[in-house]
Amino acid sequence: MRRMFIFLVLAIFLFSGCAEQKEEIRIGVLIPKTGEFSSAGVVMENSAKLAEKHAKEVFGINVKLIFADCGDKPETAKTAFAYLSQQNVVAVVGAYSSSQALAVADSAMELKKVYIASVASADLESKVKAGNRFVFRNAYNTSYWGVLAVEFLEIMNAKSYFLAGYDPLRTFNAAMFNLIKNSTKAELKGEDWIKSPSVAPEDYKRVVEKAIESRAEVVVLGDPGPTSVSFVREFAMRRGNATIYSVGGTLALPQVLKTLNVSNVAFQAAVLEGQEKTNLTRKYFEDYKATFGEDANNYAGVLTYDAILIVAQASKGKDLIEQLEKGSFVGAAGIYSFNENHQANWGSEKLRGSIGIYRDGKIEILT
Repeated sequence: MRRMFIFLVLAIFLFSGCAEQKEEIRIGVLIPKTGEFSSAGVVMENSAKLAEKHAKEVFGINVKLIFADCGDKPETAKTAFAYLSQQNVVAVVGAYSSSQALAVADSAMELKKVYIASVASADLESKVKAGNRFVFRNAYNTSYWGVLAVEFLEIMNAKSYFLAGYDPLRTFNAAMFNLIKNSTKAELKGEDWIKSPSVAPEDYKRVVEKAIESRAEVVVLGDPGPTSVSFVREFAMRRGNATIYSVGGTLALPQVLKTLNVSNVAFQAAVLEGQEKTNLTRKYFEDYKATFGEDANNYAGVLTYDAILIVAQASKGKDLIEQLEKGSFVGAAGIYSFNENHQANWGSEKLRGSIGIYRDGKIEILT
């Protein structure tokens, strides 16, 4: 029944979009081309370009993307958002960190420009409650990150866990960790924080040592970036035998996991290759690989792709905010709708996150 509904919704959009829309929809995209999150920025930009192509192929909507480098600082993101707002765009999507998303959300209110956060999990809902109707999020909020982590601990029947946080994302990690502590029956064996590589390049080794000494069954790793690769490599070299559960990002990329030559590394994602949440899912993964020559299992990438397609579909109405508040939109990760706080309804029947685990050289989908 659920599959029939998804295909029906997509068929409606395909039918309504078969006559190509001649008017060009300009959408701004905040990409971290420089700074700590630049590796994610590459995938975000690739996925955005694919969304531009698919908007026309699938929905008959002409989308023109305008990119701006948001770096890794809130001030840089605000400057980039202001620039995009002057480029006659209907909305802006993207940015990476929570601090950036919060800063951009304030700018969206000031400049009266719709902003869809496609990665960050910061408390944007409070902005909406305070009267900011211009900010939406199609990514998880912090609560849902924690929900999936707890779900993984239950799937593994884990009796204990260790929390390895990433200090540059402390706000996000701390909120997620608190939800895990309050929701799981597993025993917390310890918690420590990896410092920024620019401050202490090999600080992850100290946290690896503490995690191994804790004898926890699962290590929850809150670093989505390149340092997580060093963490896993060091953990394996020291013969740590816990399962590592990552918040995704770099450790969700099959090409990275293969080079590490390790096993039992789990991660969460919006959608994984091999799933078919909508008719766009397979198209996204196949076309990404064909176009860019690598696998597309990347949370920041696919949700930036979906954010652009959400704006494209909603732009068919006269009032973009009203369309976003009331409509349903097809993406690669599922069927999106937004609640009263402009948060995508993750965990609903039509939009659920995914958990994968890398074992014996391949990714096994758990949810």
